[in-house]
Amino acid sequence: MRFLRRHKVLTAVLALFFAAVIALVVYVWHILSQINLIERTGDASLTVPTYAEAALAPGEDDDIEDISLSKEQSAALLDADAAIRANLDDSKKWYSGEVFNVVLFGYDYGSKSYPYGRSDAMIVVSLNRTAKKVKIISLSRTAYAAIPGYKNTRLSHAHGYGGPDLAIRAIEKNYKFRIDRFAACSFDSFKQIIDALGGVSIQLTDKEAKVLREHFSGFPGAGSYNLNGEQALLYARTRKIDTDRERTGRQRKILISLAAKARAISPIYYPQLLEKILPLVSTDFSKTELLSQLAFVPTYLSWNFEQHLVPAKPYRLVLRDSFEVILMDWPHEVDALHEIMYENVIPNYEDS
Repeated sequence: MRFLRRHKVLTAVLALFFAAVIALVVYVWHILSQINLIERTGDASLTVPTYAEAALAPGEDDDIEDISLSKEQSAALLDADAAIRANLDDSKKWYSGEVFNVVLFGYDYGSKSYPYGRSDAMIVVSLNRTAKKVKIISLSRTAYAAIPGYKNTRLSHAHGYGGPDLAIRAIEKNYKFRIDRFAACSFDSFKQIIDALGGVSIQLTDKEAKVLREHFSGFPGAGSYNLNGEQALLYARTRKIDTDRERTGRQRKILISLAAKARAISPIYYPQLLEKILPLVSTDFSKTELLSQLAFVPTYLSWNFEQHLVPAKPYRLVLRDSFEVILMDWPHEVDALHEIMYENVIPNYEDS
């Protein structure tokens, strides 16, 4: 009798345990169903607008005076076009099963004539399983680059012309590495994500505090502050006090701070957070992929985090269609990026 009672109790406990597991899986699966899934096709026909239709007036951050180029600037652009063609002649694209690359796009519509929003932020989160490092790599939006189906222009315009699909193809062709997945959000969604996470802790300089003080109460000077969504967006977009290079640094600081916050959150709260965040993000992660990646999040958060900017050094700026662009040494920057991304890894190659 005692054996039978113990057997019944054990059976009941196991039944409750499996019921709880099944309920959790169903709940998580329901949450993952809220993904704004965008499948990448790699189809050039997606870029239907012509350059004449899509290359339009500058946005509020790019109101640079439209002046005639000097002979020196025109010659520099011709040399840059030749350098881009030479870079594209090598069609090899690096990839490895040990390196998983996710590109993050933060976009804003600005001029309504753009079919999609231009990507104000382009950050590659590169997970190197061999080195056990998370590389957070900003790609300069002002890089003068080849955009498939369009003439050479700012890299950030690729997302404006053809969304994530075209932006990814442009990055892969110019920088020659494989992007495995992407996630994208608008400025409005970014603000809601930050608020859903309870804000983001940032160490401000005096100049940064002054910029925030001009729009919000508080921020008397340099120090650590917990920024809400509106404040974090202004911080991430600020460049008037320095340069676009420093602005990319502010964007990476936000990601690093969010990672630090995620380390302190118990994984049991991940589903609750995902329920708030997933509807605000577009991605090509499938539900199954996201579910499997969630299991590795604590591992990724335990790795060392590195920050990088490509190009690593400043280059000259010239005007192209009223937009400032930087003319890069592509072979040098591609090699530098590969060295960062594929640390301790022997890569494979495929055509871009």
